[in-house]
Amino acid sequence: MAAVVIAGPTGIGKSDLAFRLAESIGGEIVNFDSIQLYRGFDIGSAKPSAEERARIPHHLYDILEADQEFNAAEYARVARPLIDKIARPILVGGTFFYLRALLAGLPEMPARDEGVRARLRRIASSPRGQARLHRWLSKVDLQSGRAIAPADRHRVERALEVWAVSGQPISTWKRPTTESSEKIPSIKIALFLEREQLIQSLDARVEGMYGAGLIEETRGLLHRFPPAARPFQAIGYREAVAVIGNRMTVDQAMAETRRRTRAYAKRQMTWLRAERNMHWVDAAGREAAFATILRLVEEES
Repeated sequence: MAAVVIAGPTGIGKSDLAFRLAESIGGEIVNFDSIQLYRGFDIGSAKPSAEERARIPHHLYDILEADQEFNAAEYARVARPLIDKIARPILVGGTFFYLRALLAGLPEMPARDEGVRARLRRIASSPRGQARLHRWLSKVDLQSGRAIAPADRHRVERALEVWAVSGQPISTWKRPTTESSEKIPSIKIALFLEREQLIQSLDARVEGMYGAGLIEETRGLLHRFPPAARPFQAIGYREAVAVIGNRMTVDQAMAETRRRTRAYAKRQMTWLRAERNMHWVDAAGREAAFATILRLVEEES
């Protein structure tokens, strides 16, 4: 059976509909959200509950600690054999480059080099070190320097690592695009809402995160991991870290989380509109949306 992909912007209800579909067709859920991979980052990533995960098999949740590095190529290497073993896989998440890496594959770029990474991190930890790394990247790979924000430490370091190890800019490695042929057959479903409805849903998600204890969850995680760990840069967690460090009030943090959430949802919709062979389903009516998804799956299976 082809894998079923349930995609859509953050906060639109992908996990709920995927869960109902899994119950109806005897499917198993496979995560492609990069933050839900990390243990303990539950509230900010809207991770499925323990009860849901007990009722339906869920895969690729809580497989990493916050200080572990992970990227799209590693995700594809882990997820591909898993998909092959599941009779009815249902892929759900919001990190679409991970999804594309799984479905279409990635070039065999150089693996991590701990020596190079240690050198880059020493530079990054020095005064204005991150800015120095970004200037270095712009000199050796102008295209990546323009595409990667100076504050995106992990992508800057990875781009410099690839250049240092291979002598070839990361921008020259061919990556999967919307035109890339897919190696895994799939039924791709994208959920959407009208703009005002989506904004209401996004704002409600942010209110729910803070109300459910996002700051307290983050405080506990900071006792175990440094604030520079990658998942602390995710929407909501970065702002919670700022509250704990007395750099933001809770109201300021919530306002910034709302802003970043809306911007992220906009980028996700842009990605989805460019994707080929996508079935669009209005998520406004939950029962109607589920009925449409079930029909699409049954027709294409």
